[in-house]
Amino acid sequence: MKRISAARLTLWCVVALTYAFIQVPILITAAVSFNQTDRSYFPPRGFSLHWWAAAITPQWTQPFLFSLKLAAISAVATAVLGLPLALALRRPRFAGRGVLQALTIGPLVLPSLVTGIALLQALTLAGAGQLIGLPALVIGHVIICLPFMVRTLLVSLEGIPTNAEIAAASLGASRLAVLREVTLPLARPGAGAGMIFAFISSFDDINLALFVSRPGQQPLTVQIMQFLEYGFSPTLAALSILSLLAPLLLVAVFGRLVGIGNFIYQDHGHA
Repeated sequence: MKRISAARLTLWCVVALTYAFIQVPILITAAVSFNQTDRSYFPPRGFSLHWWAAAITPQWTQPFLFSLKLAAISAVATAVLGLPLALALRRPRFAGRGVLQALTIGPLVLPSLVTGIALLQALTLAGAGQLIGLPALVIGHVIICLPFMVRTLLVSLEGIPTNAEIAAASLGASRLAVLREVTLPLARPGAGAGMIFAFISSFDDINLALFVSRPGQQPLTVQIMQFLEYGFSPTLAALSILSLLAPLLLVAVFGRLVGIGNFIYQDHGHA
């Protein structure tokens, strides 16, 4: 019993330290945003909402809304492209499966910085420089987010009981009907999880966006990077908290609607 208690106490300490390591910087950033002066003091000196008011001026709301728009488009486009890829890779054997899998998962190996440079050069050499901005950002973000979508969809598809699809087919359902009525509804939590991964990856990206964005079509991350050239102010702390709350709110709402918890905690052993 003493050994069990000691092990449990050690586990609780490790978990507490891990959570503190993650949460304390966020709490410090939030506290810094309430400084009364234009310096990032901690503990904050005085109390003011001035920097939060500055964070919701057009200078920052425009790139913030652009980042939300870009992330939403990228997530939807990734789902549209990822679903047929996942369905194809679900098949155990077919000609070119290894090549298709390598091309799909390949962007995980390359840093997004390299992907951004390659995309910029490709668009320039192809004479499609007019696509730099939102179209190029969507293309780049779909490339770097596609592996997350495909992997989560594959996990979800592999958890579908094979008997369910066979039973639907034996009752006279066509392949399209089986896909529409059985496979896709059961894979919905995986698709939702993949879309959230894609949304967050797109919203937080800066390495790729530095190369294929343009004035007037710049994500929030690029705007913050440019602002940092002139120093750090508590406004950035407020922006950091706002950019953190947006994905968290998305996860909470989307998780409730799609049932992502069922995907994360599902027991594949009963499949």
